[in-house]
Amino acid sequence: MTYSLPYLLLVLALLWYPRSWLKLGAVFGRRRHRKVETEPWKTREVGDPRVRFTVEFAKFRNYVDLLRAGAGSIALFGALEIAPAIAPAAGAPRSVAAQVLGVRAAILLIGLLIQTVRYERKRLTFFPPIFYLGGLSIALCDVRGAAFAFMLIWVINAALPSPMAFLTVYALLLVTFGHFFAWAGDILAVYAGILCFTPVLLSLLGRRPLVVFGRKSPFSG
Repeated sequence: MTYSLPYLLLVLALLWYPRSWLKLGAVFGRRRHRKVETEPWKTREVGDPRVRFTVEFAKFRNYVDLLRAGAGSIALFGALEIAPAIAPAAGAPRSVAAQVLGVRAAILLIGLLIQTVRYERKRLTFFPPIFYLGGLSIALCDVRGAAFAFMLIWVINAALPSPMAFLTVYALLLVTFGHFFAWAGDILAVYAGILCFTPVLLSLLGRRPLVVFGRKSPFSG
């Protein structure tokens, strides 16, 4: 197994940096809303838990998520003819290649959990990191598979009633398009689908809804 430590640390910084830290002045914002006790998912319009196109594409941090997850995952796997941050040594047995794949998968999973699980005001909430997942899918499903899945999920988004439905359908799209375009075969496409479905699974196990924070919410995502 070979790796470049500075390169690997850069990958980890891109993938593991919490999205909530991207908000400038977050600490001061929390102080201003110190008296707000409403559950974060109740700050959105009543009866409208859907992922809204106009709201999500107006958030600058979503584009940051897309770019950093894309760059980090591409560097980790060495996709698009870029040298990987960690790779099996030349002539290494298949067991070593499997170990490298497991390490890469673990790095992506930890990064996803950091973006998904939030602890706000003594409350555990789950956030659907849609654009972050879109970035990860570039390395796992190839640019073409990632682009087709991302565009199609937004085309049919209006018919999806909740973030859980959104991510479930998105996971299926990633596996489907990744099957045709993934540079390393179906295994990475399937893993992309698993990562995409993970926030849904956490929400079901934790009996908490996936929260798409509104722009006017004190917990704004």
